[in-house]
Amino acid sequence: MLERRTRLAPMSAKRRQQLAEQGNTNPFSTLPVGAPLNRAEGGRFAAALDRKPAKNTGPDAATVALVIERDRGCCVRCGKPVAGGVRGLDFSLQHRRARGAGGSRREDTNSPAALILLCGSATTGCHHHVESHRAEARDFGWAIRQSDNPALMPVLHAVHGWVILTPAGGFTAHSPNHTSEVSA
Repeated sequence: MLERRTRLAPMSAKRRQQLAEQGNTNPFSTLPVGAPLNRAEGGRFAAALDRKPAKNTGPDAATVALVIERDRGCCVRCGKPVAGGVRGLDFSLQHRRARGAGGSRREDTNSPAALILLCGSATTGCHHHVESHRAEARDFGWAIRQSDNPALMPVLHAVHGWVILTPAGGFTAHSPNHTSEVSA
């Protein structure tokens, strides 16, 4: 813990009296009682509160439903059933190709081929494992490089085996020798 090298000067009795006359019942704060806390209320305090809300860069509800159906409501890595749980807590949709902090403008970023269903969140379950073990995740197709096309990269799916995920929400069975089309 950081410690101050010099102590804060105590508020003088005169200043406390001035604040009390202005209606401030907290002698340790110079913020007036009832002061507007954001710009919308006409104040200058807590300016961070009136920032624009974050832009939603994730997949739409139809794509989420399509991915859950394709993956049969099970985690792609371990096969555990996760459908019906709380998204972001019990399960998450993993972007196989990382979006980056500001999202991505690539059209296929939120396509079903770029998304897989994983149990847990970024700090729990298989989602955490994939985020923490990137080399293994790339070996099994749960994560791909920025230069890779998700519709061409095979993924080891706990329910379907080795597959190539299609942009339409289906998958193609994949083996080193041949591929055959399978619907979700």
